Amino acid sequence: MTEVTIAIPFYNAEKYFEQAILSVLSQTFTDFTLLLIDDGSTDSSMKIAQKYQADKRVVIISDGKNLNLGYRLNEIPYITETEYLARMDADDIMHPQRIEKQLKILKENPDIDVLGSNAFSIDENNNVVGKRMDIPEDSLISVNTFIHPTIMAKTKWFKDNPYDINAVRIEDSELWLSTNDQYTFKTMGEPLLFYREIGDKYYKKYLKGLPGIYYTLKKHNFSPKYFKFSAKYLLSCIVYFIFDLIGQESVLIQKRNKVKMKKKNYKLLI
Repeated sequence: MTEVTIAIPFYNAEKYFEQAILSVLSQTFTDFTLLLIDDGSTDSSMKIAQKYQADKRVVIISDGKNLNLGYRLNEIPYITETEYLARMDADDIMHPQRIEKQLKILKENPDIDVLGSNAFSIDENNNVVGKRMDIPEDSLISVNTFIHPTIMAKTKWFKDNPYDINAVRIEDSELWLSTNDQYTFKTMGEPLLFYREIGDKYYKKYLKGLPGIYYTLKKHNFSPKYFKFSAKYLLSCIVYFIFDLIGQESVLIQKRNKVKMKKKNYKLLI
């Protein structure tokens, strides 16, 4: 019986979508379902998905509606028929052994509720430019938050802990903040995802999340934990805006990586 579903919600993701799909289909662990769930794309994303529907592991869901990421993330567990569910974004690339290694850890450590991993940062040309966390690759550390597309958990966990769709653009952060004192969150030191980060008016992404920030503050009665998160978010928005004005946004993107790499020496081949 299939044990794992890998879910990729997508919206107008044509530029990198095929690479994401191929990285899943190239996993060393092969007994999975790949769930591709469309959020009303208007580009060629659906055509790209349909290229792979001959593979019996691929399931495509599309209702033609644009309902937002949080809605799709909450829909996924109820479509999923497997015990485990893994997140993935449509512009990232999986390490070939990601599913094999994460599933092994979860089975060997049933106390872990949600498992993430370290990640390599890649640019638009798949050059590996950094590593997000500077921790030993054989480590398994306790965390309060995750690199969202690296997580895997039992499907039941996602059903029991839905994303708040009103926390627009910060759905994942709101979920971790509201659940990390109730569950065991762990992250592997080994990078098992190639996480795409491209600097292009990044502050605009923060601006779009401000209504979600205000909503979350009100929802949690302006508690210190959420106020601290919101203040940090607002400061990031301001800093990214300033660095964009002076043409140095890429500096901030690179600073997200604890380990820096020279692009010419780390070329990801697909």
